[in-house]
Amino acid sequence: MRRWLSLYALSITSIVIIAFLVPLAVLIRDLAVDRAMTAAEREAQTVARFTSTIDGGLDSIALLERTLAATPDTSVMLSDGMVLGASLPVGIDLTAARDLGQAYRQLLVGGQAVVVPVLRGSDPSWVIVIAVPEEVLTKNVASAWIVLGALGLGLVGLAFVVADRMGRAVVKPIADLVEATHRLGRGELTVAVEPGGPSELAEVGMAFNTLTGRVSMLMDRERETAADISHRLRTPLTALKLDIEALGKHADVTRLHQDVDELERVVSHVINEARRSVREGGGAADLAGIVTERVNYWGSLAADQDREWNLDVGPQSCAVNGPPADFEAMLDALLGNVFAHTPAGTGYRVALHESARELVELVVADEGPGISDPGLLERGVSGGRSTGLGADIVRRTAEAAGGEARWDAGHPSGTVVRVVLPLASGGRGPSRLNRPF
Repeated sequence: MRRWLSLYALSITSIVIIAFLVPLAVLIRDLAVDRAMTAAEREAQTVARFTSTIDGGLDSIALLERTLAATPDTSVMLSDGMVLGASLPVGIDLTAARDLGQAYRQLLVGGQAVVVPVLRGSDPSWVIVIAVPEEVLTKNVASAWIVLGALGLGLVGLAFVVADRMGRAVVKPIADLVEATHRLGRGELTVAVEPGGPSELAEVGMAFNTLTGRVSMLMDRERETAADISHRLRTPLTALKLDIEALGKHADVTRLHQDVDELERVVSHVINEARRSVREGGGAADLAGIVTERVNYWGSLAADQDREWNLDVGPQSCAVNGPPADFEAMLDALLGNVFAHTPAGTGYRVALHESARELVELVVADEGPGISDPGLLERGVSGGRSTGLGADIVRRTAEAAGGEARWDAGHPSGTVVRVVLPLASGGRGPSRLNRPF
């Protein structure tokens, strides 16, 4: 590409220089010819004024002849046809000058001639002829053309050098982009380029760096999402495990079927989430209905462990921004942590209320021992044998909906989780206080 740009600039510059120098060379030649002919005309006018003052006698003719000896290219043709000075040029035509009294220029073989008539009253006209040879007409033209040619070659060389440097400035950033693209294709997600070259290429370099950063971020998000949606499998597995443990007391095949159905539902959801290209979901979800449905689901498991629980849902319907499956996973993570990290028989309560600032607050509190180390709320950290992703699922779901999640780990009566979410547009419904379970 660098050679192509150099040759392109060289060809364009050559065309421009030729288009400029050729007319200039012709103009220089025309100016030289015009200058020589103008000088000859002035000389002819001077001779004409001199000859118009002599009387035509022998002495005056002799004086004129001696004067013309100093100008070897000047001829004077008298009225009787006698020629003084230099011989008349070959092919000269004096008819218009003698008969009509006209002054003019005439082209000759090897040059040009200036013809000027001298009117002498009633006497026949004399004619002055000054021949201008070709070498006089083109004097210094060749040297001027040589200078122009050297200037043209210098400009072409300079254009080639400048084009080569510009091509290098353009090609180097492109080569860096190509190399970085290959490295990105090999899986180096942290690759970056130094933006340079023209502003357009520099913008491409910055866009490439933004792209690699975005790809790296999306890959990290994909890994986190894969872990999060896989974590949802723990909810039905926990329920199934608890029901299997209860088989020693009494076998409830219907409950086991329900647990298997729930596991199949979550597996299908995981598959659909894995197939979805963009997980920044949209739409709205009825948080009140989701809270009621998921708390009732966990309530049957709580009964098997002698856990007392309470549900307090203020609004009948409460629309928040986000996919319903994400809020289901959030509730399952909150309640699943209660079952996984508190002893059997520990009670819990769930409350959902609207505030006056177009916000809704979800509270999940348990009566367990609480969280002794706040660092256990970080992603991938757990005090038990779990994955440590539950708290991160809650936090990410709340932030994706425009809200936040807070843990009161030092609460005297256990752990209290507060999730504050903004209501979707038109998401407020009639309020009523549900009967505690």
